[in-house]
Amino acid sequence: MRSLRERLAAVTSTKPSAAQAPPRPEPKEPFFCREHVVPLRELCGIERTTLDQVRACDPLFAGGSWDVRRLLFLDTETTGLSGGAGTLAFEIGVGFIDERGMVIRQYVMRDYDEEAAMLSEIARLFHRFDTVVSFNGKAFDLPLIESRMVMNRIRLRVTAYPHLDLLHAARRVYKLRLRRCNLASLEEAVLGQGRDDDLPGAQVPQRYFDYVKTREFALLEDVLRHNLQDVKSLAMLTGHLCAVFSRPQALTHAEDLYGVGRTLMRGGRTEQARACFKILGRSSLSPQAHMHLAASYKKEREWAEAVDAYQTMIARGEGGTWPYIELAKYYEHIARDIPRALRYANGALALSLNMMPLAGADEKETALIRRRIERLRRKQQNMSREEWQS
Repeated sequence: MRSLRERLAAVTSTKPSAAQAPPRPEPKEPFFCREHVVPLRELCGIERTTLDQVRACDPLFAGGSWDVRRLLFLDTETTGLSGGAGTLAFEIGVGFIDERGMVIRQYVMRDYDEEAAMLSEIARLFHRFDTVVSFNGKAFDLPLIESRMVMNRIRLRVTAYPHLDLLHAARRVYKLRLRRCNLASLEEAVLGQGRDDDLPGAQVPQRYFDYVKTREFALLEDVLRHNLQDVKSLAMLTGHLCAVFSRPQALTHAEDLYGVGRTLMRGGRTEQARACFKILGRSSLSPQAHMHLAASYKKEREWAEAVDAYQTMIARGEGGTWPYIELAKYYEHIARDIPRALRYANGALALSLNMMPLAGADEKETALIRRRIERLRRKQQNMSREEWQS
């Protein structure tokens, strides 16, 4: 019979040792991250863009510098398309330029408890850059990210960063021709790169909800592919728009050149804008171009050029009564030639009356022209009396 000591030794030897214990699973990454590198040669000259070009295409750009290696391109995929307190950015795609080309990183929260870690990494990334480039990011992406950072106690005002929002820059140039200026339309019509089998944005939220239920990551592959192209297109569109404003005369569509001219005029680049409108004077947009030219000459009090532009419009039958009225104002108030002012006012009235049966001319405008004529006639009569009395 075994002794007590032997029996205790046998019980102790059957317990698993620390070395024999099953290994603990390695802690998983706090969020999913995938990285791609796009060669610079595919990005429409983004590396050659300058601050002056950016300010030309976006007169409201508030940044004081432009270094392509300090740009953060950003696009999100969210659980809703209208924003709101319950909307999350479950995937954030960012791009930046380094010696390898354009590095695109795609961050995904695989479940809701990974949001804080993912946003903390995005906040650290923001500190490396000076300027954000997005597509509708001012209204949607950055306010959403900032609100979610606040909810997760992360202090960073991402909306305060200098920001080039390509939606607005592209609309100024292409809206007249394309009507719709979403990113996919711009890729096809402007960059010449259509998408095949692209996941519609409206289906993105449901894909994520399905993934959360099933844990099938393959459901997100289409989302990531869609987002990858979005981020790449941000760099391509930036390079393309900057080149357009450097060489607007190379544009083949009159509507695009008109958009560039209006943007340049809005940004105070008067001579560059006039060059665009002069080219358009030989296009289907000649009436609008001459109107902008004449208005710019009037604003700068370049009266000889303004009068020539008004008379050109009258000779071409452009602008309706507008050039007649502008010439009447000029001769009344600047040149002090009342008879000639009256002649142009009468011309405006005749044109307005002729337009009434055809296009339904504005009766209020016609009444204003009549009052102008009456005032000019009184002035002319007073001048005649003064001359007779003298």
